Amino acid sequence: MGAGASSPPVTCLSCPRLLTYLLLAPRAAFRAKTLFTPYFRSFTNIDPTYRGKTFVANPRLFRSDLALYFPNLQGLTLADASAPQDTTPVLCGRVSVVTLYSSRWGEEQAQTWVDGQQNPRVEQALREAPEGVAQKVDINVEENPLKAGILKLFFFNLRRQRPVEEHGRYFVVRRGVSHSIRETIGLVNEKVCYVYLLDRNCKIRWAGSGDATPEEKESMAKGLRKLIYEAQSRNGAESAEQVLKEDLEGRAAAAAAATS
Repeated sequence: MGAGASSPPVTCLSCPRLLTYLLLAPRAAFRAKTLFTPYFRSFTNIDPTYRGKTFVANPRLFRSDLALYFPNLQGLTLADASAPQDTTPVLCGRVSVVTLYSSRWGEEQAQTWVDGQQNPRVEQALREAPEGVAQKVDINVEENPLKAGILKLFFFNLRRQRPVEEHGRYFVVRRGVSHSIRETIGLVNEKVCYVYLLDRNCKIRWAGSGDATPEEKESMAKGLRKLIYEAQSRNGAESAEQVLKEDLEGRAAAAAAATS
């Protein structure tokens, strides 16, 4: 089972990799509608003293053919605070660890999943992945205009706290997270953290909430390494296919030149 949107994000036309899924999306959506909708809801009655945790992370990755898409959101980034940017172009083409939160408490919970000291196996997997294969993306949802304005004033400090290469992957989203979007990705409690593993097609393959438990940290690390391995294997296959295609085209051109 999984969660997310049944169709690709609206900006997928700018991401060729996602277009290959368009023809298959209706069938997957039909199967997923029944399977996925109850997934997050089934955990909403969890003990309220458990620091706001609304569902338990899945122990294994959601199947790719049944997984649904992470929606496109728009927000300012540390790299460009002048105009909102889409999240989909950043997420497309890479395995992504997405942390989503709306409070300082939620941000602290996010660290239990991705911090190098609190979950070293995830940090190690991201660090050791080949360049361009995996990344971490932060999405800070702040729909209160006053609080969003205050947060923007602290962009300078936020930039200093993060490497330059991460600035374009830190989003502050002020609007656009509708009730339907919250429902599809399990955003039941806006005060806590939510974390997602996305494959390079922007599909949600794993999700967690609140503070990470030891078991959840392990399942997250295993899932991330598996997604990275799959992405590397596919990249290698695509590269070999491209080399073969170019070789055949070169031979065909040489043969045509020889006979002309």
